[in-house]
Amino acid sequence: MKSSHHKIAYTTYILIALNLLIYALEIKLGGSQSAFALERLGALIPEKVLAGEWWRLIGANFLHYGSFHLATNMLSLFFVGRLIEFSLGAKYYLTIYLFSGIGSMLTFTLLAFRLGLDNAFLVGASAAIMGLIGAILAISLQIWLKKRYSTTAKRRLQQIILIVIIQFIFDNLIPQVSFHAHLFGFIIGFLISSILVYIKFNLEEA
Repeated sequence: MKSSHHKIAYTTYILIALNLLIYALEIKLGGSQSAFALERLGALIPEKVLAGEWWRLIGANFLHYGSFHLATNMLSLFFVGRLIEFSLGAKYYLTIYLFSGIGSMLTFTLLAFRLGLDNAFLVGASAAIMGLIGAILAISLQIWLKKRYSTTAKRRLQQIILIVIIQFIFDNLIPQVSFHAHLFGFIIGFLISSILVYIKFNLEEA
């Protein structure tokens, strides 16, 4: 991964600012825990998406239910987002973030009725952030594949895998967290990142 010294993660800060701005809009429209305000601003409701309100696939990623939800996601985005932005660059980072978030919401919507979650009401940036965690795994895996005899690369990969496992255990234990949305975001982020990281690493070697 590239050194982050003397760099500014503009894309991460813009994403955080956008989330904060939309949160302020939630407050203005009735509160961040108001179902009416969240629905109006774009909360993911599978039946509404399938009825044609596809913009909810984007909007839901920038809404948060309460200040704690916002704070935890923005803190995660601050640390994980900067890491990916410094490692892969703004273009790849934003691609992973948006595809993970929107892709997760779309996958969840398409599978909601089969999962018995057709009455779900989803908001939050966590699916996109899980995509970034998938990107960290993809980067660590690519480094390990190139340096199979490096104990440092192997240990780093093992640590990332352990963190991912712990994350999903917690997701499964907390009722308010959408385990499926997180899982879809992580998988999409990992798959997209694997391709982008492979391209980037090979371009740098050329």
